[in-house]
Amino acid sequence: MPVMRVPQVLIDRYRRLFRFYDRDGDGVHSLAQDFAPVARSIDARWQGRRPPFANLLQLLLDTYAHEQQRRDSDGNGVVTLREFVDSHQRVLAAYQANPEQARVFIERAAGGFFDVLDLDGDGVLELADLQAFAAAYGHPVEGIAANLAAMLGELGLSPERLPRAVFLTLLEQYWFDPSPKAPGRLLFGGLPLED
Repeated sequence: MPVMRVPQVLIDRYRRLFRFYDRDGDGVHSLAQDFAPVARSIDARWQGRRPPFANLLQLLLDTYAHEQQRRDSDGNGVVTLREFVDSHQRVLAAYQANPEQARVFIERAAGGFFDVLDLDGDGVLELADLQAFAAAYGHPVEGIAANLAAMLGELGLSPERLPRAVFLTLLEQYWFDPSPKAPGRLLFGGLPLED
């Protein structure tokens, strides 16, 4: 099977996402340094509330471990930028081969993550939910409100509330749609990440 050519705009997005996830800024992803602290931070937000999943911390740790293992092609315990981008190439190929099946997966995986961020369970992420997510990865939260307003404005929606279906659409666009007009292209654009 020939190797699929990934549009450069998508590669650039995957690189930006890699930097977002690289919590400690060391140029690789590791479960202990990058994802376990995020899992603990997200879990801590639920203190005093009933989380949408039993044993939320363990679920998050298991999910991050699975994703880390899936991307770690040489099995050395860390994921490099190259491994991260290559793993998205496989996901993009699967999406292009069967978009409907991919959307079912996005609904289950990303939709479940949405539920973890949606503290009040109303099906809408508030600005504070998104800021807490960025802060868990060690990023400043300035710029998130303007970026959210820009994305939602392109969709003709209220600038401060991100409904679940829109969240899933924006993620799908970010990962798979190279169009310069897809609102999802702006995800992670409100954070001052180095290029």
